[in-house]
Amino acid sequence: MVLFSTVLFVEGNPVGYKVMEEERNRLSLNPAENPNREVIPPVIHAQNEGGLWRVEGTYDRDLIDQVLEDLSMQLPTTFQSAAL
Repeated sequence: MVLFSTVLFVEGNPVGYKVMEEERNRLSLNPAENPNREVIPPVIHAQNEGGLWRVEGTYDRDLIDQVLEDLSMQLPTTFQSAAL
C-alpha cells in the first residue's frame, strides 16, 4: 500500500520516491523510474524499532536525514509508535 510520495535529493538531484508499507513496521521507499537520470538512486528501507526508525539502503547521512524528516512529517504519530 502506498502511504505517500516525496522528493528526496540524491547527490543533489531531486528524485521522486513512493513510500510503501511492506510489513507492519517496515517501509520501502522506491525511486521513480527515469532512464535519463544522472544518478542511480537507491531503494531505501525504513524499519520502526521501539519507536525509532532504522534506515537501510544507503550510507549517505544527508539522504538518511531526509528520510527521517519525511517520515516524522508525513506519518501519523500512531503509525510511528512502538505499537506499529
